[in-house]
Amino acid sequence: MVWVRSDTLSNFRFVVHGFSDRQFNGDLEETARNFGLSIVFTLTQVHSADVIVLKDGFRKEPGKKGDAIITGQKGMGIGVFTADCVPILLVDERASCVAVVHAGWRGTLYQISQKTLRGMRRHFGTDPSRVHVVLGPSIGKCCFEVGEDVASPFMEKFKYNERYLFEKGNSKYTLDLKEINRLLLLEEGVKNIEVMSICTKCNKNFHSYRRDGKMVGSQLSIIGLV
Repeated sequence: MVWVRSDTLSNFRFVVHGFSDRQFNGDLEETARNFGLSIVFTLTQVHSADVIVLKDGFRKEPGKKGDAIITGQKGMGIGVFTADCVPILLVDERASCVAVVHAGWRGTLYQISQKTLRGMRRHFGTDPSRVHVVLGPSIGKCCFEVGEDVASPFMEKFKYNERYLFEKGNSKYTLDLKEINRLLLLEEGVKNIEVMSICTKCNKNFHSYRRDGKMVGSQLSIIGLV
């Protein structure tokens, strides 16, 4: 199995991170050991904008729902599963906290990346200008075709439509999920954003719902303080 690393986060000694390829076997205990962590915490993802904050004394609740996690606890990994949606890692060294986000088109429409950043500010005093963000392997604008049922809510809610939504004709569009999340984070004051160019549909080393259908697996994106 190959773990894809961020150029930005690889320079930080206080965090471990990685984006798995399609060979991830689902073993979170093994993953924790390999990263030198005590646990990897994940959620039951429901394409929401619900952000879970893990602090000292938290209890793991099987089946807990949500699509973003924030923590300041050392030795704990937090992760999300994706198969085209955008995995987002956020790091604030000064506030000593990290976050991970699962941003599909629904979560993006609900502004989950912004809500996660606001949660970091509320619970840990994060200054967005100090945060480093990585948008990981996910479906690219080359492959993410949507209809008017998806495109219209984006056009109604957000500006900069010409930068992330491209009309193809016959009521079809391509949507750039990475770009809209990048723009939303810039609006919040984030200055340091790395966008990985890997498209999960184009690259067969990654799972893709759009390419493989409902029987598709998922890759793991993980981050933790050490």
